[in-house]
Amino acid sequence: MKHGRALLLLPLKSLLRHRRIYLISLFLTSLTFGLFLKGIINAQTPSTYDVTVSPVFFDLSTNPGSLVSDRIRVRNNTSSPLPIKIEVKRLTGDENGALTLKDTSDDNSLSWIKFESTRIVAKPLEWTNIPFKIEVPTSAAYGYYYAVSLTQDKVVGSKTTGATITGAAAIPILLNVRKEGAKFEGKLVSFKTDSNMYDYPPVNFITKFENTGNVHIRPRGNIFVKDMLGRQIAILDVNQASGAVLPNSQRFFESTWTDGFIVREPKMEDGQAVLDKNGKPKTSLKIKFEKILDLRIGRYTADALLVISTSERDIPFQAETSFIVFPWLVVLGSVLFIIFAGVGLFSTFKKIVLRIIRIFRK
Repeated sequence: MKHGRALLLLPLKSLLRHRRIYLISLFLTSLTFGLFLKGIINAQTPSTYDVTVSPVFFDLSTNPGSLVSDRIRVRNNTSSPLPIKIEVKRLTGDENGALTLKDTSDDNSLSWIKFESTRIVAKPLEWTNIPFKIEVPTSAAYGYYYAVSLTQDKVVGSKTTGATITGAAAIPILLNVRKEGAKFEGKLVSFKTDSNMYDYPPVNFITKFENTGNVHIRPRGNIFVKDMLGRQIAILDVNQASGAVLPNSQRFFESTWTDGFIVREPKMEDGQAVLDKNGKPKTSLKIKFEKILDLRIGRYTADALLVISTSERDIPFQAETSFIVFPWLVVLGSVLFIIFAGVGLFSTFKKIVLRIIRIFRK
């Protein structure tokens, strides 16, 4: 009888064991599907701050005691609502010449800028207007510089189904208050190349300009490149984008000369520059046969001419630098070619002379 019960329990144990395996398999399948579904949802949820702002900066002028009004336009390029928080920060220049945002509570001029609301939700794939006004007191003088920062609004975002966003957009506002005593002054601190010698173009020019006045300025001008014979072979722009230099700060402007028969160009893949392990763009030599007469070699000079334009006059600034372009691979290849060609010609000429001598001896 016990043996019969054991026989009956065997199928039951087998069934329970199979059921346990089935439940474990069902759990693993559900877990896998859930992770897969979560991956799809996360992949479809935008995680970047994809917006377009217009204009990219404001350059405003007014009189003391006046009211200035304008608007910022923001386009949400994603397919979900974007909660945005609006903040006003002070715009300053750092020691490296770059514009930076500064949080400060002791700057009363930040309160001059007022918005209808500092929290908005930008609709998907639409433009949203953000009107603002600046109430300039009668005691205001000269220049004031701000940046309107548009960042993720976590408070509103937690109450909506909008996408989580990272990053920020900042729109500079340069306010010039017209008042006696404004000084448009500057100094061309330095003008040089990033190296004294190049094997091939490009040649990078770095212009450092300092604002010694009390209002922002926009120095602009050109660089004139000449060869050893004094011939002008290139004209480059300085500060073509009309970048501003704030009072008591410096700024660097870069210009690049890339013209020549043999030049170094960045390596590109899928429209993006290929970077090395240090994060710098990789380059490769490119031969432009249409510029075969423009092989760059020798000593070159470059003259920079910049101006600050005011309502009354243009203030000029000048500087000069020099550099050397020496394509040593081309020169080395040419020298070796001449040597081997000379040896070959000499050997051939020697054989011809010896043959003639043998003929006459006979």
